Amino acid sequence: MNEQEKVDILLIDDDPAIRGVLVEALQRRGYSLRWASEGRTALELLSTIAFRLVVTDIFMPNIDGLELIMKSAINNPGTPVLAISGGGMYLGPHDMLKSARYLGGCRTLAKPFDLSEFFETVVSMLGDES
Repeated sequence: MNEQEKVDILLIDDDPAIRGVLVEALQRRGYSLRWASEGRTALELLSTIAFRLVVTDIFMPNIDGLELIMKSAINNPGTPVLAISGGGMYLGPHDMLKSARYLGGCRTLAKPFDLSEFFETVVSMLGDES
């Protein structure tokens, strides 16, 4: 892992509107980041880049956020995960986020959330003082 690029945040969300807002907001705050629209691409990024934090949606195509959290916990132990979800067709966000915490998601946020709550959580998880 010595030669890996070091990046603050990996953001995974299949909703382009949410992903776009969060990417822009994180970049404005000075964070370096990569993003993916689904779990398979995210796992490829996790295998080549050392991230300080992973932020993942739960419901996504190919590999969902729960599977991503499990694989990240195995392959990238010590990398904190923030799970975000608006729920699914049959379950609300709190049901899925409870599962995410159990599987290794360090913290969770239910959509919709405001950006100040999101940044407070990110700063706390990264241990940043700003």
